[in-house]
Amino acid sequence: MLKLSPEAKVGIFVLMGIILLVYMSLRVGGIKFGRPEGYEIFVKFDSVAGLDKDASVRIAGVEVGRVKDIILEYNKAKVTLMINSDVKVGKDFSAVLKTKGLLGERYLELIPGSPNAPAMEPGGEITKITTYTDMDKLITIMSDVAIDIKKVSESLASVLGGSEGEATLRNIVKNVEDITERIDNMVKANDEKFGRILTNFEEFSSDLKEKGPEITDGLKAVSDNLNQVIAENRDTLKDGFGNLKEASSKLSETMETINRLAKNVEPKIDESISTVNSIVKKIDKGEGTLGKLVSENTVHDNLNKTLTGINSYLGRVETFKTYLGYRGEYLFDAQDTKSYFSLRLQPKADKYYLIEIVDDPRGKKATETTETTIGGATTTTTEVKTSDSLKFSAQIAKRFRDVTLRGGIIESTGGVGFDYYMFKDRLKFTFEAFDFDKKRNPHLKAGLTFNLNKYFFIVGGYDDFVSKLKLESPYFGVGFHFEDDDIKYLLGSASAAIPK
Repeated sequence: MLKLSPEAKVGIFVLMGIILLVYMSLRVGGIKFGRPEGYEIFVKFDSVAGLDKDASVRIAGVEVGRVKDIILEYNKAKVTLMINSDVKVGKDFSAVLKTKGLLGERYLELIPGSPNAPAMEPGGEITKITTYTDMDKLITIMSDVAIDIKKVSESLASVLGGSEGEATLRNIVKNVEDITERIDNMVKANDEKFGRILTNFEEFSSDLKEKGPEITDGLKAVSDNLNQVIAENRDTLKDGFGNLKEASSKLSETMETINRLAKNVEPKIDESISTVNSIVKKIDKGEGTLGKLVSENTVHDNLNKTLTGINSYLGRVETFKTYLGYRGEYLFDAQDTKSYFSLRLQPKADKYYLIEIVDDPRGKKATETTETTIGGATTTTTEVKTSDSLKFSAQIAKRFRDVTLRGGIIESTGGVGFDYYMFKDRLKFTFEAFDFDKKRNPHLKAGLTFNLNKYFFIVGGYDDFVSKLKLESPYFGVGFHFEDDDIKYLLGSASAAIPK
């Protein structure tokens, strides 16, 4: 029976793991060999800020393809779409950029047109573009609100202003309060009477229905008696009409008195109108607090500045990206795995901050030499001590075309590094130098990273290859990383809550 060495067993185990991981990555990531299943069409936008390659293409919210490529053509962004072969895109379809939630990733939505429109041929162009976004509509509405507020303030300024206007407004409010109080007292005083009247009317209506015939006979008798009384008292009635004429004359005198009072009030009304005109003129000249507010357009300018600041802040948050990741590197010399947990904060496409927690099974090794003299004989003892298996990194990185320079804290010591990208960022060469200790030589590490798809990657290289502590070791490993919008939202909320 063939016996395998431990190294061979480990190698077979790692190889099987790699094969399984590659298969799972291809299945999960949707990577297929050979020609892609589908057809290409393209669409041109004035701006595709926030839209990445491999972004989703949807119809009615259902994914029907992916963004294959984005290039600049004649000062416009040309977006190439790979549409599934079983989906037909009509020639009258329109395209619009949308965002998942307020701070989510952007995707491209295709809006269907007429059901009878002919299908678009491969290589065709969608010409109907909707350029506005949900956030743009929000800013437009807020601007309209600001204009309405300014109109209201101008209308208010044309009526009130200064101490005279304030006094006039105070008198008007007092008069309204007096009238309201009188009406309220009147209603309260007669509320019970109105209730009794309604009750009596209801009882009267019921009695009238029951005693209708009797009442009719009674009314006829009363009419006969009334005719008899009128015939017997004609002279008395003439005297009554004379008294009524006298009362009418007195009413006429009362109306004349009212007219005289109206003439006395008219000058006071004219004086009040003159006061209002004076207030309006002062507002037009910019006098008083309200006049300055209307003439200098302070409220409108400040509101516009505020809206501009909000728009700028939301634009920066939309381009901000956060990535979480993990990778494990198997050290063949130590026969153990070194783990990295990473958080990358990327405010711009060419700049990011990298924070990592590193679990190193070898820890941090240091050489300590001790000399002991006993009986005139000196003994030198060299001891290698291990500490701090858990380390951390905090780096700032800046990208220049295909090269990224990094610096900061690497595995709890100062260090620098650079990355060189190849094959459209699919393959990356990495070199790092840190832990510049004379007793052990600098910790140098070089390796390659190959992206299997958008989420999974494999790494391999040589670690600590100039170490005096004999810690040099080849390594091989796998990892994954993904964009997390929840962390971006939390960071944006926290920054907005911090007082300026």
